[in-house]
Amino acid sequence: MSILGQVMGTQKARKRNDFYPTIDPRAVQALARFLPPGTVYAEPCAGAGDLIGLLDALGLTCDWALELEPQSECLRNRWPIARGNALTLSARDVGDATCFVTNPPWNRPMLHALIRHLAAILPTWMLFDASWKHTQQAAALGPICTDIVSVGRLKWFAGSKYDPPDDCAWYLFDARPGREAAAPRFHFRQAPVGDRTQLTLI
Repeated sequence: MSILGQVMGTQKARKRNDFYPTIDPRAVQALARFLPPGTVYAEPCAGAGDLIGLLDALGLTCDWALELEPQSECLRNRWPIARGNALTLSARDVGDATCFVTNPPWNRPMLHALIRHLAAILPTWMLFDASWKHTQQAAALGPICTDIVSVGRLKWFAGSKYDPPDDCAWYLFDARPGREAAAPRFHFRQAPVGDRTQLTLI
């Protein structure tokens, strides 16, 4: 994922369409505190539906999902993923969803376009690199970022022995009219019961 990893030869160039399936259960464990069972969401960058499967296990309900380009054989017949461009969505397409939850492309121009577009429709949870928040590019989107949830390193490839070098985070964006801008709240990972070595929610 990182430029450093590519330069050092420890990491390959990013895949076409920035497709990295969300297969690591740790990705959604951090989000579970903020989306209780029964939450109805939409997945606008669904890939092959892996994130939907992880969220289903938490008791969340995917009202609908969208994918620009099919990423696997299972996508062809898997409900509720439809073919389409998330940047064409409007408030008329929301259905019963109360938020968007997605692992979007990390390519900056596409990522930033998706943040601005989707967050103007519904509160939008996005999973991408934790280092983004320290960039100059993030400053312009800071006013619509309400929460940042630490996740840590995740596996993107089945059977991979090692975690990639990039830490990840969930970001919640809300650009709906009438919302007052405020500094984002940072949330560290919760420590398991009996474990005092990990940071807890602030």
